[in-house]
Parts: sequence; structure tokens; C-alpha cells
Amino acid sequence: MSSILSSADDPVVAADPPAQPRRGMSPDALMDAWSGIALRAGALLRDEAAPDLKPRIHRLDEQVHELAVSEPDASLLWLVHHNTTEPHNYSVLHSLLVAVVCELAADCLGEVTPQMRLSLRRAALTMNLCITRLQDELAQQHSPPTDEQRDALDGHGSRAAAQLRDAGIDDGLWLEAVEHHHAAPPGPLASLAQGLQLARLIQQADIYAARLSPRRARRALAANDAAKGVYFDERKAPDEAGAAVIKAVGLYLPGSCVCLRNGDVAVVVRRGELANQPVVASVATRQGMPFSHPQRRCGGLPEHDVVAGLLPHQLRVRVALSQLLRLTR
Repeated sequence: MSSILSSADDPVVAADPPAQPRRGMSPDALMDAWSGIALRAGALLRDEAAPDLKPRIHRLDEQVHELAVSEPDASLLWLVHHNTTEPHNYSVLHSLLVAVVCELAADCLGEVTPQMRLSLRRAALTMNLCITRLQDELAQQHSPPTDEQRDALDGHGSRAAAQLRDAGIDDGLWLEAVEHHHAAPPGPLASLAQGLQLARLIQQADIYAARLSPRRARRALAANDAAKGVYFDERKAPDEAGAAVIKAVGLYLPGSCVCLRNGDVAVVVRRGELANQPVVASVATRQGMPFSHPQRRCGGLPEHDVVAGLLPHQLRVRVALSQLLRLTR
């Protein structure tokens, strides 16, 4: 996988052409589908004693996989929008976003078998099984975690894996990825066991998605700044899993806010041929005047180049999500 750093030190990764979305799904149908998934995921992940945990996770994974594959750009847009606007439902929306990012990033890696991909998604969905409610509390909390909260966070991967085993799950890759999703070592993925490869990809997608989401105690980062945090590993070397995440979703992923060379404020609606050249829709002028409808901008025109990422709170106009979803086509 070839990559370079731009003069602005942004990671620019040659992206595979994005998968074409299914044309038959309307924005309203997609919003209903993801809203239903989020409701079912919330009921599942907040019920630690669910007797039917295993089949419910399998059904949830099937639904997430179908939308991630058939509607990748629209799904990312919906998930990023809700991750940046609904801190009260942080943990569930975060896990859904990480699962979709991991599914797309797996396409950018070499030897990922169908079984590994299945285990990867299910591990991403259940990585925070035992701390879902706590994560929601922390997202709403102005102060740092208390000692009691830190104790609950420590080792939650091992506790979540144990909970999954108790529910009858015997997929070793899934369990290992959940257990080590905060402690997978850096370095070439081929040097790691398969379960740790999945854990490393989840770890980087987890960090990336968390930086996109605001909490009461901190603001979100712009998408390109969130990407920088996973492009390099703990040793300041390019990270293979992090690069796969950026290659899969772009430097500015759908749903993120950007500033164009002509001064327009825009929202990314589709990934582009290159990670730093997404398809965007202008929503306001340089002076902050909103357009009556989002204006999809043509690629290749210098005035429509993305020159900076914007923080979610810097988008000061209200835009109907359904209007943006129509422009993902």
C-alpha cells in the first residue's frame, strides 16, 4: 500500500474506488434502517444479562453488514452525523461506527478471510459490552473519570470477552479481538496472530471514531486531525491498521465538515478517488449565509478543493440529513 505525507503533514493515501451504493434505498428508508439498528443495538448492549445474547448479536451483525456493504457512504454519513450530535447515546453509536469502519478497512488489507471479517465486525460491536452505560455517562460528564470509573474501565476487554464466553460464544478470533482491543501491539500485522490483527484494526478504528465524537468534557476533532492520530503508531512509525482505516474512509469521511478553497462551508457526502479529495456539498457561503439546499460540488475544480477540516460545532447552519443523504448517490 503506497502512501505519502502532504506538505501540510496530512496523511494522503491512494484510495480504492469506493463501492457503488445500492440505488434502490431511499434516504428515508436508510435513516429508518439505521435508527432501528441503533435501537436494537442499545437494547442488546445495555442488557448485560440477556439470555439470548448470541443470536441477537448475530442478527445485529447481519443488519450492519448489509448496510455497510450496500450503502457505505450513506451509512458513514448517518453514523458520523449521529456520533457528533447525540452524546447521550455515545457508546452504541460509537460501536456501530467502529464496526462499519472495520468492515470497510478490511477491504484495504491483504489476507482477511471471510471468517476473520465476520469475527472482526462482531468484536467491534461487542468490545464495550460491559461498560456501555458507563461510556454514556462519561460522554455526558464534565469532569474527568473518578477512581471508581477508572477501575471499571480498566480491563473491560477481558470482562467483555468473559461475558461473551458465558453467553456461549466460542469464536476464538472474536473473543481474542475483544479481549485485546486496547492492547494490540504495533508493527506489521502479518507478525501478529489473527486475533491480534483484528484487535489492532479495532483499536485504531476505535481511537479514530472516538476523536470524531464530542463529549461534555472535550470537543471533537476535525476528521483530518482524527486521522493523524491513527496514521502513526506508538513508535511514530506509519501504522498499517491506521493507514487501512484512512484508505477505507478517506481523510475526510462522509458526514465530516470541511472548508473549501472558495470559502464555502461544506459537508462530505461521498469518499473520493483519493483520501483527501472527497465529494462534498456546500451548505453555507464564506460569510455564513446558508444555501437553500446543499449544493453538491463537482470534483476537479480548484475552487472546490478541501483546504481544511472543520470541527462539528463550527457548522452553524441546520441541514436536513435526508438532503445530504440524497447527494451520496
